[in-house]
Amino acid sequence: MSQLILASLDKNRLKVFEKLKAFNNIGVLGGGTALSLQIGQRVSYDFDIFSYSRLPRNLWKDIKNVFGKECEKLLDFEDQLNLKTPNGIRVTFFYDNYKLLFKPVKTKHIDLMNIHDIACNKAYIIGRRPKWRDYVDLYFLLKEKHITLEKTIDLSLKKFKSDFSERLFLQQLVYWEDITDYKIQFLNEGISPDKIKYFLEERVKEFKEHEL
Repeated sequence: MSQLILASLDKNRLKVFEKLKAFNNIGVLGGGTALSLQIGQRVSYDFDIFSYSRLPRNLWKDIKNVFGKECEKLLDFEDQLNLKTPNGIRVTFFYDNYKLLFKPVKTKHIDLMNIHDIACNKAYIIGRRPKWRDYVDLYFLLKEKHITLEKTIDLSLKKFKSDFSERLFLQQLVYWEDITDYKIQFLNEGISPDKIKYFLEERVKEFKEHEL
């Protein structure tokens, strides 16, 4: 089992993380929270559980048994269930038909999505409707050399096939006109949006020059 960076979770979120052990047979924890637990880039607030089989019909009943009857259901579809715990923490379960490329990281609670799969998911999101935190997460993945931009694109094409556009991803990676909320709580020293933008611009520039 890997050493987790639990400082990315406050007391209430740590309790939620521990209780997610009850759902380890349903899916893996992904998104920014799973990444924060592995590389400690920022504080994360929500829990996203990716399931690779259809969500069980009794999931809501199990959720209330684990987190309490005061849970609030926010969204309930066949392939997605969003809720808020009694402490106001958002948890999402959803069926993902894009299978994992790498084995999840084992923990004594719920398994975590491998950071390479997380990088692919961030690239996919950035090519669509991203938030600033998605750029921040990819910045840390690239800056700390957990993965290269080239590898991110190669793996994303393998994972999402024709649903992933390399061209659109590279365009969106240096386009921030639609971003309005830049608030991020970093675990260590804060990094300005301009510094992150410059770094991403340089990586895209280098990638395109290498491709010529």
